Amino acid sequence: MKLAVISLGGKSSIEIVKYAKEYFDEAENIDLRKIAVNITPQGSKVFYEAQPLKEYDCIYIRGSFRYALSQKAITHALEGKCYMPISSDAFIYAHDKFLTTIPLEKNKVEFPGTYLCSTTEESKKLLERVNYPIIIKIPSGTQGKGVLFADSPESGKSILDTLEIFNQSNLIQEYIETNGTDLRIIVGGEKVLASMKRKAPLQEIRANIHSGGMGEKVEITEDIRDLAIRASQAIKAELCAIDILQAGIRNYVLEINLSPGLDGISNAIGKRVAEDVAKFLAKKTKEYLEKKEKIKAGESTEDPEERREIITNLKIKEGVIKLPQVVTKLTGLLNNDEVNIITKKGKVIIKKS
Repeated sequence: MKLAVISLGGKSSIEIVKYAKEYFDEAENIDLRKIAVNITPQGSKVFYEAQPLKEYDCIYIRGSFRYALSQKAITHALEGKCYMPISSDAFIYAHDKFLTTIPLEKNKVEFPGTYLCSTTEESKKLLERVNYPIIIKIPSGTQGKGVLFADSPESGKSILDTLEIFNQSNLIQEYIETNGTDLRIIVGGEKVLASMKRKAPLQEIRANIHSGGMGEKVEITEDIRDLAIRASQAIKAELCAIDILQAGIRNYVLEINLSPGLDGISNAIGKRVAEDVAKFLAKKTKEYLEKKEKIKAGESTEDPEERREIITNLKIKEGVIKLPQVVTKLTGLLNNDEVNIITKKGKVIIKKS
C-alpha cells in the first residue's frame, strides 16, 4: 500500500508519515504548494512539480484554510481513484466557521447560534438586539485567532470598527459559558482516536493550545462521543478534530478542524496520536482495496453483518423496548439520529431518515 500526505509540511504531518511507514509499503509527504490541478470537460488531472502525480492507494490532505480551494480541487480530481478520508465539500464547509453550521444544522447537530451579516452597518444594528456577552469571530480564523469577546454593544461596535479597518467580515455568535474549557476530540471513522480537555489561561476565553491553553486527559461520555461522530459525518470527514463545549447537560460543536495539530493532544494524554492516525489510514485503505478487488471480480461488497439476523429475548421496561448493544454496532445508528419507525403486529422496522 502507498500513502501520500499532501500538506504544508508541518510537524504533525511529518509525524504521521513517519509512523505510517510501519503500516504502508511506501509513505511520503507531498508539498501542497507544489500541486496543480487541471480540469477539462474530459476529466481532471493532478500534477506535482509540473509532473503527473504518482498513483497512491491513500491520500490524506492537510493544510490551512488558505488552501481550501486547492484541497477541494485535488480531492475532486482523485475521488474514486484512492482512499481519501475527507470529502471534497468538507474543505469548503469546515474551513469557514459560518459554512460549517450549514451541514451541522441540516443534520441536527447542536452548535452555538450564529449570525452572519452582509455589512458592518447591519452587524451594528444586530448588537442592539442580542443577549450579552457575545463572541465576534473572523470566519476563516484558526488556532483561536480572530475570536473576540464583547460584553456590551459599545465593546461590540469597537471590535466591528477594527475589523472593518482590516477589511474583515465577521460572525456574531452566542456565548456559551464553560469556565474557559472545551473538549478536543480526534475522530477516526466511527471511533474516537483521542480526546482531551483544554483549559484557557486566566482572563482568556480561548482554550486552544496555540493560545496558551493547557490540555489534560479526559474520559468522554457516550453522548460526547456520539456528538463528535455525528459532526464528522455531517461534514463528510472521516478523519478530523471536533471541538465541543459543555454547558451543563447540553453540548455544542464549536468548530471542526480538518488539519489538527497532534503534538499538544499527544503530550496531554501521553499517547502517540499521529501513530493512531497512521493506523486508521492503513486500516481504511486496506478495506478500500479489498472492496475494489471484489467489485473488479464481480463479487458482492455488502458486509454480511449488515444483513445479520439476531435471535434474542426482548427486554421491555416501562413500555420501552431495549435492544442488544450489537444492534447499535451493526446499524451504525447514533444517539439523537432521526429515524422512521414502521410498526406492525409483531414487527418493528427502524430506518434512518
